[in-house]
Amino acid sequence: MDKKTVKFTPLVIDEDFDVVVVGGGLAGVMASISAARDGSKVILIEKHGCLGGMATAGLVYPFMRDREYVSENPVNAGLYLAMQEEIYAIGGSEAPHSRHYKEEFMKIALDRMVRRYGIKVLFHAKLTDVDITDGKVMSVKVATVSGNISVKGKVFIDATGNADLCAFAGLPYQLGREQDSLCQPMTLCFRLGNVDWSRYNRAEANKLYALWKEQGKIQNPREDILVFKYPVGNIMHMNTTRVVGLDPTNVEDVTSAEIMLREQMLEMYNFMRENISGLENCELLSSAAEAGIRESRRIVGLTQITADDILNVTKFQDSIARGAYEIDIHSPDGAGTFHARIPDNEYYTIPYRSMIPEHSENIIAAGRSISTTHEALASVRIMPITSCMGEAAGIAASMAVKTGKACRDIDTDALRGEITAYGGLV
Repeated sequence: MDKKTVKFTPLVIDEDFDVVVVGGGLAGVMASISAARDGSKVILIEKHGCLGGMATAGLVYPFMRDREYVSENPVNAGLYLAMQEEIYAIGGSEAPHSRHYKEEFMKIALDRMVRRYGIKVLFHAKLTDVDITDGKVMSVKVATVSGNISVKGKVFIDATGNADLCAFAGLPYQLGREQDSLCQPMTLCFRLGNVDWSRYNRAEANKLYALWKEQGKIQNPREDILVFKYPVGNIMHMNTTRVVGLDPTNVEDVTSAEIMLREQMLEMYNFMRENISGLENCELLSSAAEAGIRESRRIVGLTQITADDILNVTKFQDSIARGAYEIDIHSPDGAGTFHARIPDNEYYTIPYRSMIPEHSENIIAAGRSISTTHEALASVRIMPITSCMGEAAGIAASMAVKTGKACRDIDTDALRGEITAYGGLV
């Protein structure tokens, strides 16, 4: 009896998109929505099987500071707040604008938001190549279960976090700390269940942890235990593993990091369960699908944000988003975390020019890969801020499509006006 066979034929997407967004983390999602909301035909390409990036696949939690110190005036708004409201509406948080969320509900909320605007989404699609001529990207290639697919567009938004699109296009970038290219450490977030929070004493836990480190019983280089209360009563969220000295843009280093981080997770679980009050009956529930990366490639943009810009709360003329989070540097070469808080009742701004790579015509970077120094990145990298960058990038991309201008040449006053008209803060 003859067996029926099928010959593989790669999928062809024979469409020209106005805006191609690579990376479905929060910056990429907001960029996609704002571009589509403005009338552009948009495709969103994501390597995982869900949207949200670090907030979902990376189990990064909760949202860091999105308000001014002391005054508590909002700093991050627009689609960032709309997303929080969407999560709350389906039961994923305890308040409409809560910094605490359940990532499974966030996945659904983000799916609904992009579908509402008719955005084409490709899951399980990993960027592999960029076709660029004289600074203008013509198409990108992504690897999928349907083969290697070419996607054409007019404007491309790099929301990969690692500046993959810009790097693969041959554009210059910086990596990590200026003097030695070392990046802030990678971390694997994980969850413990059956925790009795009423008996957990943070100070006592850290005192014992420090003693064990001194005695060489703990391999994790982090100086203390960092945990958060998850919005389910008996679950502890742990953001406390740390791998230093490895390159987040080197696949061999990332592989080693993932293995080392899982060993650190087991070490921390056993330490907590065997020694810490309230965790005697805890259970290891889950870990992130990938290690969290705080820092990797940063584009060389038309301007660079510095630590002085952060701490002096600079208000750029072409500002498209605000930030109020402190400079928070996890040591790239060992234990220790450096903090430098911005002034009370204040915010700094993100200039549009920091999102535009030098020598490019139709690329906008959104997220932690924008043009900053190592120190400045340690503030602008958080998800509330990158969400607002993404919203601005999508509007800017749509403006470039409509006007036929290079991304660097759009009217930034008009861009700022449109961001505020949609409820954003500039």
